[in-house]
Amino acid sequence: MMKKVNLIPVFIFISLSVLFFNCKGDGTADAEKMKQDSLKNASLNSKANSAYSQYLITPPDSDYTGDYVDKYSNGIVKFTGFFRFGQRHGQWMAFYDNGLKWSECFYDKGKKHGSTMVYHENGKLYYSGWYKNDLKDSLWQYFDTLGKEVDRRAYRNDIETGLVY
Repeated sequence: MMKKVNLIPVFIFISLSVLFFNCKGDGTADAEKMKQDSLKNASLNSKANSAYSQYLITPPDSDYTGDYVDKYSNGIVKFTGFFRFGQRHGQWMAFYDNGLKWSECFYDKGKKHGSTMVYHENGKLYYSGWYKNDLKDSLWQYFDTLGKEVDRRAYRNDIETGLVY
């Protein structure tokens, strides 16, 4: 029998993760300006002053194809991945400032597609699941900071099915 878990911290973390892995602009003038700025000058944009700007990843231009690496001021890699025609493609990873992996997600033409794993700051798995065309799909598992499974949910097209495997 599974224990009930306070889902508020999970919801907050998932919400921040969605913001963290957002790969498309919202079509506003600020988003367009971010696309036009180089990676080095993107911090001058007004969005860069928000608390989440350090997690906003944009290519140097809308057609950019190539590797992307961002580092913390201490030299440790923060993000690494690949852009194809200005969209995330393939494996993307994020790291905490202590060097431990924060997350790993796969993209296909700018949409999350494939496995995703997010880790606690101590290196233990926080949750894992699958995306299909940017929507949650199949079984998602959630773990506490000690690595013990605390919840599991099944999804199809981003809707919880109620079926737990």
